[in-house]
Amino acid sequence: MKLQYHTAFSAVIAGILYMTFKSWGLAAACFISGIVIDLDHIIDVVREHGWSVKTKEFFRICHTAQFDRIFLLWHGWEWLVICAIAAWATEWNPWITGTLIGITFHMILDSYQNSLNLRTYSLIWRWKNDFVFDVVFPKLLPVKYKNHNRSSKLEK
Repeated sequence: MKLQYHTAFSAVIAGILYMTFKSWGLAAACFISGIVIDLDHIIDVVREHGWSVKTKEFFRICHTAQFDRIFLLWHGWEWLVICAIAAWATEWNPWITGTLIGITFHMILDSYQNSLNLRTYSLIWRWKNDFVFDVVFPKLLPVKYKNHNRSSKLEK
C-alpha cells in the first residue's frame, strides 16, 4: 500500500483513538507506528538495488515489486504477538498499546492489498520459503512483471 494511504488511515485511527480515550500517547504511537513500520522496505531496496537508489526510484521499486527476495523484518504477525504481550504486561501502557494498534491496522491493510494468503506476513513462513518474493507474494506477480521483462537473479 502506498505511503499516503497508510498515513491517512493511521491519522484517522489515531484521531478516533484520541476522541475515544483522550490519550495523546495512544494516538501518537498509533499514528507513528502505522507509518514507521514501512522503514523495513529500505533494507530490502538497499540489499537488492544498492545504496545509490534515489527517493523516486525507491518508491518505483516498491510499487512495482522489483524484488527477488524480500525480508520485511517489521512486517510479521509474530511482532503483534510480542507487542500484545508487552501491552498486557505493562497494564496497557498507551504508547505500547498505540504501537500495537498502529502496526495491527498496517498489517491488515497490507494483507488485504498485497496478498491472498495471511501467511505472507509471517516471518517464519517467509523464512521457510527462503524469502523468495515470487513465492511469498504471488498476488503481486502481475505488477512485478507488467512493464519489466527482467530475469530473476535467482535463476542465474
